[in-house]
Amino acid sequence: MKKTNRQIGLLEIGKLIPCICVLLLLVSLLSSGKVSNTSIEDMSELVVAQADLSHVQLADNQMVKRLYGIDPSAYDGITLYYPVSNMDADEIFLIRLADVSQQETVKAAIDARLETQLASFDGYGVDQYDKLEKSVVVVQGNYILWVSGGDTESLVRAFREGL
Repeated sequence: MKKTNRQIGLLEIGKLIPCICVLLLLVSLLSSGKVSNTSIEDMSELVVAQADLSHVQLADNQMVKRLYGIDPSAYDGITLYYPVSNMDADEIFLIRLADVSQQETVKAAIDARLETQLASFDGYGVDQYDKLEKSVVVVQGNYILWVSGGDTESLVRAFREGL
């Protein structure tokens, strides 16, 4: 039985498709783990420059531990602006990981903080609850940003440019 040129061509293309899919998957996975050389100070400056800081205050390491349950000394740097009033939900949490393997731990801490805040405002803090529901988490290699309230788009844009 002889195969025609057209059958051989289709067979070769059929073999290439899985290879191309695997290659695209690898590129996608590697790009999400891309490590940035930007210092936490420079990144904080870029992001915070886009923020309205009138409703937030800069946290110390003790406050980071209290609100997120993580040890700041285990990371390359943390910037946290948390609400001045317990009746507000604006927050900026920027963290430079010591290693990308810390992503899951930090994402879990952010999720726990978000759930706590949502529970606090459920039923009476409509504006605050809405801010929290619209909050944004961006995980990019060795950096994670969580923003609640304010102009999240401009903060995320500054964050991505800083990477």
